[in-house]
Amino acid sequence: MLNKLLLISGVILLITASGPAAQEFSSVNKFYAKFTKSGFDSLITAERKAKKVLSLSEAIILGLKNNPGLKFKKLEINAFQALALQAGLYPNPEISFEAENFLGSGDFKGFNSSENTFSITQDFVLGGRLTKSQKLQIINSNIAGWELEKERIKLISEIRKSFTRISSLQRQNDLNKKLLRISRDFIVNLERRIKAGKVSPAESSRASLITTSLEIQIQNTKMRLSSEITLLKALIGKPKLNISSVENICYLKYNIPQLDQLATFIFQSPTLARFKTEMERVKTAIELEKSKVIPDLSLSLGYRRINETKDNVMVFSLSLPIPIFDNNRGNIQEAMVRKDQIKFNFNKTLYETRARLEFLYNNIQAYETMLQKLEKESIPQAQNAYRIINEGNLVGRFTILDVLDAQRSLFQLESQYVSAVAEYNRNVIELETLTLTKFNFEYKARIPNNE
Repeated sequence: MLNKLLLISGVILLITASGPAAQEFSSVNKFYAKFTKSGFDSLITAERKAKKVLSLSEAIILGLKNNPGLKFKKLEINAFQALALQAGLYPNPEISFEAENFLGSGDFKGFNSSENTFSITQDFVLGGRLTKSQKLQIINSNIAGWELEKERIKLISEIRKSFTRISSLQRQNDLNKKLLRISRDFIVNLERRIKAGKVSPAESSRASLITTSLEIQIQNTKMRLSSEITLLKALIGKPKLNISSVENICYLKYNIPQLDQLATFIFQSPTLARFKTEMERVKTAIELEKSKVIPDLSLSLGYRRINETKDNVMVFSLSLPIPIFDNNRGNIQEAMVRKDQIKFNFNKTLYETRARLEFLYNNIQAYETMLQKLEKESIPQAQNAYRIINEGNLVGRFTILDVLDAQRSLFQLESQYVSAVAEYNRNVIELETLTLTKFNFEYKARIPNNE
């Protein structure tokens, strides 16, 4: 039932399209304001500058200003505006000179019997074709404007997702370093007990394998972090920007509306909103092709000199093609087919957007459940197990390797939590982009603490 209502409302929206696309950009601009207004993020402090920490709003503002893809889209708008200017211009008049009856034989030798005509010819475009052509290019400019808005929203989404990935890697790196430090402390304690003859030397080799594995993980995380920061700098169009870390933007939990309510928001996104302008464009194209059935009128006015009689006369001519064989039927039919294509493409995009909406919504629900289980059950249980094993090790009930395994299990769950938070936020970002809606959040995701 919901799908039928969505389709009906979408078709009505498509059929009743009118007005320039620029009037529809208000919802897009409001979405931008959520990320670029000065109150969204704290101002840059000297301390943060020194630490080279990049905030989300700073990155988005830089990206909107410097991204080469956006500049390309802006120039596309300028190109169509130039075409609109050209489309509204009348054809230039033609100046012609014609000489007859000269350099012949008999009485027509030389130029004594020649007739010389000087004339100006002007073609008049009928059927309102210039106005319609200009309107079509203006609509093309508006469509290019929607493409620019899509590119801007995509850029904001990619920057935000980049921040979540970098935040996740930063926290993963901190976890790995903390675990490595604890593992090394255990190994130092283990070596003391080996020297005292209380523990087998074999346990030292097994413990060293754990630290070696952690060192490899830390190195891999650093490389991935460096790559992600490089990609972020490319997104914002500042490849030489000095960044060491980014602001943590991972939040839990977001206040997300119900699915049925979200489904009504998708029509304001450029992906679907642009079809109103597309339909207006194809309607104008049909009108333009129909206007071409009316041929252009050509008028000519001139002056003729008859040398034989020394007389001067005026010359006037009018010509109008007769549309018998070519009445532009093929182009009109092609434009009508394009109109049907727009309708089917709109329905296809609507169904795909709806499916993507449900997919993201279900993903978010699943990650919320996972994070609650990790935060309220799995991680506390692992912390308790580690505490029991660590205390038991002091009285000889557990080995140091048991303690290391328990510690590593706890950190693995913490690492899983960090990754799940990043995925949760990535899905929320995509849902916000799809619905052009910024959701409010309740609190930030917890930072693992295993000191």
